[in-house]
Amino acid sequence: MKSNIKFYFIKLSVIIVIVFLLQLMFPLVTEIFVLNEKAIDNHEYWRFLTAIFLHGDAAHLMYNLFALLFFGFTTERLIGSRRFLIVFFSTGILANIIAVNFYPSSLGASGAIYGILGAVAILLPDVVIYMWFFPMRMRYAAILWFLIPIQNQRLN
Repeated sequence: MKSNIKFYFIKLSVIIVIVFLLQLMFPLVTEIFVLNEKAIDNHEYWRFLTAIFLHGDAAHLMYNLFALLFFGFTTERLIGSRRFLIVFFSTGILANIIAVNFYPSSLGASGAIYGILGAVAILLPDVVIYMWFFPMRMRYAAILWFLIPIQNQRLN
């Protein structure tokens, strides 16, 4: 039997890694695609999308990749590939629409990751996961992730 899952969570992860490598090789990549005041002032609306694929450093990248790979698989399997992409991009862009009002610049997939975590918490609230080596239900783990801002990345 053929699976309908298209493994977009892996494809997105690969794109994110490639973009990060491009950022390291060509710093201009970050300047062109980061979310900042140019998104509004210069009508460069693509920045609301492109900033999702940028990351500030290797730790930020790894934290987001871990969550995307771990929770992305579950989410895509539960809701399907098309809906997974809708959750990823809509929550990532929504987070950036909010961020542009509070920070001079912002980048990263954290908003999209929060959307995926939220989807898993809604769909499987009682599944037990390990967070910081402690077992807890997904509904509580998601709340902790939302409260702890370690994966948010802003540029000053």
